[in-house]
Amino acid sequence: MKILCPTDFGPRALAAAAVASELARRTGGALELFHVLPVRSQPLSDLIAEGGALDEEIRSQRREQLYLQCEEIQRAGIEATARLADGDVDAAIVERARAIDADLIVMGAHDRPALERFILGSVAERTLRAAERPVLIVPPGVEALGKVDGGGATLRVVVAHDGRPASAGAVAFIKRLRRQLPCDVTFARFYWPIEEFDRLGLTGPRDLFAADPDVTSDLTRSLSMDVGVLPGTGSTAMIVEPGWGDPAQRILEFAHEQNCDLVIMGAESRRGLASLAHPPVARRVARHATGVPILFVPQPPASRGRAEVPGLFTVLAATDLSPGADRAVPFAYSLLSAHGGVVELCLVHERTLPSPPYVYDRPDDKKLTEAERSDLEKRLRALIPKSAEQLGITTHVTIIDGGRAAEAIVQAAERLVVDSLVLGSHGRSGGARAILGSVAQDVVRHSRRPVLIVPTPKDN
Repeated sequence: MKILCPTDFGPRALAAAAVASELARRTGGALELFHVLPVRSQPLSDLIAEGGALDEEIRSQRREQLYLQCEEIQRAGIEATARLADGDVDAAIVERARAIDADLIVMGAHDRPALERFILGSVAERTLRAAERPVLIVPPGVEALGKVDGGGATLRVVVAHDGRPASAGAVAFIKRLRRQLPCDVTFARFYWPIEEFDRLGLTGPRDLFAADPDVTSDLTRSLSMDVGVLPGTGSTAMIVEPGWGDPAQRILEFAHEQNCDLVIMGAESRRGLASLAHPPVARRVARHATGVPILFVPQPPASRGRAEVPGLFTVLAATDLSPGADRAVPFAYSLLSAHGGVVELCLVHERTLPSPPYVYDRPDDKKLTEAERSDLEKRLRALIPKSAEQLGITTHVTIIDGGRAAEAIVQAAERLVVDSLVLGSHGRSGGARAILGSVAQDVVRHSRRPVLIVPTPKDN
């Protein structure tokens, strides 16, 4: 691992150098100490007759400090170099990291009061916003990496995962790190209960403050798919919990509860108005962290090569048992005909649910009776093509009792984690479409997954 460690020779910079040195030693990597002499806004020679000589004296002192620190690291058996540069500090750090193709930037965060850091920012925070590679912030209260010295001690790591693309970088980094040294890894996913209840279409009274089993099951499955298999040595755990209040604060609290040595999380890329409306969690973590190093990893760049062909193994086919909707069902099976898979055959019995449905429950004479549900299930199974079993396609029948059709279909797709949806268009046009809308249109508008719309013959 190639590490760039900027330093201003202060206590926090020395702590950062200790963490960087230990990482380089344990991963068999190399370290570059880097000091930047800021460019003066006004030439010192304009104010002091011997300004030029003083500048050179400062440069000489900094160079000597830099090389003495580098030699001390080298005596510990770590490959280390030193470099002195001029310029804007955070811009110079980002440029140097790019020039040497550093795998990681390690730097200290000053222990100024939180309000002062909020108003003035810091070199570490500005570097975090500008860098396109991982940045490890060593905050106050951290003097070394881990709680033990030397050896092959296992590193205790918490990876904060929020289900967004930025978390992909954090997952990729922990996989790389665990190939190089033993790590016990805990993936933490904190969710907002109301958002998840609505996404999954959960009904009936729900505890807003306890871990919901349906949400936990769904998010754990999603997290497992995002993480995959971790290489190397060490344990792996996944924690899914409801989170209220500031997510940044909860991440830091959880890190201390776990007594971890390192937190890894995605570095968000919001800018401008988006940043003002939704301040990035990563920035707040960097600003308020104490006692544990925080590693921020940017989202991996989109591949510029050929796009891979996505696999379709689970398809949701929604129908209301009308001729146009039923006509679309065989197309769901055709998507899986080459390799098999699962078709989730779904029908929504529309009726008004209490609001919000995850808080209230009430008797409703419009609910399906057991006889009605059984009849609908038989009619759905009659739509299964005779060749489905021979093609290796399994069918699951789902009847959703309550809610608006489009919303319930999208929520079912989330609960069932399907790869695609298939449904028919009823062919409304002109004024009818403007007034009544279309279930297919609403599903396309709100679905997070690909949707195949099968038109009725009169749409052709």
